[in-house]
Amino acid sequence: MRSDVGISRSVRALALAASAAVLCAVAPAAVADDTGAVITFDGISSDAGGDGAVSAGQTVTGTTDVTFTVHADPDDEPTGAVVSITGSGEYQGTGTVKQTFSLNAGDCLPSCTLHASLDTAATQQFEGSTNGVAAPLVNDGANVVHIEVDSPRPRTVTADAAVTVDNGRPAVTLPDLPGEDAWTSHEPVGLSADDELSLRATASGDNGVSRVRYFSSSRAWPAPVDLTAPDGDATWTTTLDTSAVPAGLYAGDLYVVAYDKDGRAGSPVRAVTLVDHGFTVTPEIGTVIHPDATPVNVRYAYPSAINKAFPSNLNYAYPVSTTVSLDGTARATTPVGAYTYKGNTAGFVADLPQLPYGSHTLTFDTIDNRGAHGRVDLPVRVVSEVAPTWTDGFQDFPLAGGNWKFAATTSAADGVSRAEHWTLDVDGTTVANGGYPTQPAGSWRATTPGVHDVTLTIVSQYGDTTVSSMPLRVLAATTTQLTGPATSTYGQKATFTATVAQTGAKPAAGAKVSFQYKRAGTTTWKTQDTVTADSTGKATYTTTAKYNGAWRAVTAAKNLTWASSTSKPLTSQVKAVLTVSKPASTAVHGKPVSYTAHSSPYVKGTALRFQARQKDGTWVTLASATLSTAGSATAKITFSRTGTWTLRVYRPGTTCLKGTYSSSWTVKVS
Repeated sequence: MRSDVGISRSVRALALAASAAVLCAVAPAAVADDTGAVITFDGISSDAGGDGAVSAGQTVTGTTDVTFTVHADPDDEPTGAVVSITGSGEYQGTGTVKQTFSLNAGDCLPSCTLHASLDTAATQQFEGSTNGVAAPLVNDGANVVHIEVDSPRPRTVTADAAVTVDNGRPAVTLPDLPGEDAWTSHEPVGLSADDELSLRATASGDNGVSRVRYFSSSRAWPAPVDLTAPDGDATWTTTLDTSAVPAGLYAGDLYVVAYDKDGRAGSPVRAVTLVDHGFTVTPEIGTVIHPDATPVNVRYAYPSAINKAFPSNLNYAYPVSTTVSLDGTARATTPVGAYTYKGNTAGFVADLPQLPYGSHTLTFDTIDNRGAHGRVDLPVRVVSEVAPTWTDGFQDFPLAGGNWKFAATTSAADGVSRAEHWTLDVDGTTVANGGYPTQPAGSWRATTPGVHDVTLTIVSQYGDTTVSSMPLRVLAATTTQLTGPATSTYGQKATFTATVAQTGAKPAAGAKVSFQYKRAGTTTWKTQDTVTADSTGKATYTTTAKYNGAWRAVTAAKNLTWASSTSKPLTSQVKAVLTVSKPASTAVHGKPVSYTAHSSPYVKGTALRFQARQKDGTWVTLASATLSTAGSATAKITFSRTGTWTLRVYRPGTTCLKGTYSSSWTVKVS
């Protein structure tokens, strides 16, 4: 048996009895199967005293002795054992104190009792050579004595006993540290810093507290800093310049430790620290804006180390409000929350106040949940739009096939902006363009009926663009042609026909055509009738001929379809009715013969002329007779020579009637 391992043998019966007694206090560890070693605790004592009994959570101080018995399996004898206490807790504890036993064959048959001595007050340089912290390997507070027994199979059997370590070392707490829920509660993590980190800590110890130190265990961080002792309470404070520290979350190697009056360090507490130097903000706004340019989409970006997507970045840093200033004076503040985010992970909406015309500086200053700022100054010019006023082009409807003129004047409310460049488009095709000082104007050939889009695009000298669009309806043109008799007889029927066609020679079916008449010698056209054109575009009107005059056909416009048109005037003359009643065909030289003529209409004072044709073909009047109210006139003719005479009656024309001749007849004069 090796004396250096503290092994004592006992008979199996005694060992079993002892084992049974210990089981009443601390249950032995379970073995892997039906065979194997069984571990029982026999006693735990320390510098704090004690009788060596084993009780759950008992307090130990300084050097702690642990006695335990290993009951071996003859078929799988132990080869070694380890007794240890390991620092525990998420933020405290720095290492392990332990004792190792090497076991040979037969050492623990049937059992062996081992004695371990563990120094719970042992210290070591804490995770770095430059911080100057000799921290305890085992933290004060709840801990576990852990035993492991190994066998060749291999197999490990364990047993644990709870203890409370109390070496009177000082303890420190951080009021800025939220606890275990920090990563899931959407609360800030640990401490935060911009250029200056504020540190607060509360410390206590059995032997008082001489100093509290903030330090890094491994990374290039500002040198360790000692906090200032409190005046009357237990809060230690200081500040640390972090301007040279890269932004990011430092969660694993920053600590705060307290020292007592003997210079003993307590267990360091992890100080999760976020270094937030701010972020960039980029308003999505141009350099030329209008007074009512609100709201504004703002994008932001943190350094990659803390640039997480909303809302998961609530554990890190995120904007909480943004203030817009005009020329250094705050004008609008907008909170940043889920409802103000514009639907992406790195942007939000900021309100913009009503802005005055002119050149200004807009400042967007956004603050995050850690108090860091993102700020940008933007020079802007606030302008009014250059608005057009149409002076020509929309007072009426153009006709298809004709040229149409447009004209507009431009003005701006700010009194400065002007139409530096302008373009006039119809249906997307440019018809005219120009620039200052020329005002917008142009002409366009209206090709097809229907609605067309007229767009005037104005660009000011500041690059501000105004687009004005107007609909323009083009009507189909119509042509109206009138046909009818050039000469009619009084009292007889006269028929006039109008033919109406629209653009493209398409019949204007359904057109309303008015037949108008102007009596000779007058200036007024009077509508005689209005007729609807048939499917071929034709409209017909029949009247009784009375007097000389002119006719025309007027086609009415159809709302939003075609325009009106008027035919050329058609002159239509009316000749009187003129007949001779059974004129005598013989006469005697020197004796008068009576001839009676009938004519209508009766016009007072109308004289009928009885004429004879000369050898040269001309006609001479032999006698005249006034037309009676009964419509007849009788003349006596004395022939001056013998022979055959050709006679006729002539009714001279007037303004109202065309000159009219009767049929001629012959008379043999003997």
